[in-house]
Amino acid sequence: MRRPHARATTGPTVSAAGRATRRARTAVAGALAVVLLTAGCSSGDADAGGKTVIDFTWWGDVSRAERYEEAVAVFEKENPDIDVRTSYGAWDSYWSSRNVEAASGNLPDVMQMDIAYVTEYGSTGRLAPLDEHIGSTIDVSTLPDTLLPTGQIDGTTVAIPTSTATLATMVNTDLFTELGVDVPTEPLTWDEYDTLLGDLATAGASGDPTVYGSVDYTQIFWLFQIWLGQQGKTMFDGDALGFDESDLATWWERAQPLHADGTFMPPARLTQLEGVDALGIGETASEISWDNFLVRFSEGSRSGTLELLQPPADDPDQSGLFLKPSLLLSVGANTEHPEESAKLVDFLTNSPEVGEIFGMSRGVPSSSSAIEGFEPEGLDLQILEYEQSLEPYLTSSPPPPVSGFGTLESTFVRLSEELGYGTMTVDQAVEQWFAEAESVLAS
Repeated sequence: MRRPHARATTGPTVSAAGRATRRARTAVAGALAVVLLTAGCSSGDADAGGKTVIDFTWWGDVSRAERYEEAVAVFEKENPDIDVRTSYGAWDSYWSSRNVEAASGNLPDVMQMDIAYVTEYGSTGRLAPLDEHIGSTIDVSTLPDTLLPTGQIDGTTVAIPTSTATLATMVNTDLFTELGVDVPTEPLTWDEYDTLLGDLATAGASGDPTVYGSVDYTQIFWLFQIWLGQQGKTMFDGDALGFDESDLATWWERAQPLHADGTFMPPARLTQLEGVDALGIGETASEISWDNFLVRFSEGSRSGTLELLQPPADDPDQSGLFLKPSLLLSVGANTEHPEESAKLVDFLTNSPEVGEIFGMSRGVPSSSSAIEGFEPEGLDLQILEYEQSLEPYLTSSPPPPVSGFGTLESTFVRLSEELGYGTMTVDQAVEQWFAEAESVLAS
């Protein structure tokens, strides 16, 4: 069975500012909801109406879906012999679906890929090698030399990075002013950042709604990796861990007093807000997240004016920051239409029109031709200037993580959440995570 070709009608391409007000969000959400209700299916069904039909799927919110739908409409207009059937889902359900499909050799033709899963899928033959298409169908001369290896396994390209991102401290400057707390003008140490969050929570405790300093930042696996870099360590050393139990315990222990004194948003409240960003609705005043999320958070009902600051570091010259491919694109090894799939990958990576449609919402476009498709302004310019300001402190992009990285990240987040609820101790959580890591890395 195929996924239905459910796509809302879109008008002509408009500027980033115009899209924010002119997209028919309700219509798109309704149309695309049909996709989420359908079961997964096989790639390479019989062609429809003389056209080659390929499946394309991604994770993300409605805003991302609208942009992809608009981009696919342009692609189909330029390639009238190809019909692209689309679907999307939330992060967890997306990977659950991919795991089921992978087990039966039934992955979509083209899929959005994350660096956490490149090795897991690429080293097991589930992703098609793309090197035969590079230089002919897929142009990678537009990408930074340091970025392409993040989609390679033993020198074979299995994913194309479409955009980059790095972590940032986001602060709602309007809310800071309302709460009587000064916005930092210099980089903060970790202790200074925790104190700042405490000041915000104290000032916001009597508000309606209550304002907390932040959500629990120790639950972010990639932020832990950056913190390790600040300590001169790495998450992985080859196929082994590059840190020990005491490092993880030190990291998770940071959160304990911040939960106890009400600095962090309570996990029960965060659960109630599932699908809504706490920073975007003004229930937190700061949050550490990927810089391209600035676009999403700014669409919240009480986002105010958001500013991007460098994440905390006890030594400003040892930031631990790096450019991470925020999104990649892969082709399922089972595809019956490799050339058409490669065309879509190239289009979504390099097209100036796609660059204009997405702006910085996927991250900073990795392709020089895509970024030439628009003049960054507003939030897009803010993200671009933030990444440019970090260039003296960035290391090269990380290689694909070890196989099983996604499992280790999921376990890390789950245990962090249990720590937030107080259902286990730090020592118990550390022991469980290292036991999981030992099992995953051994296999």
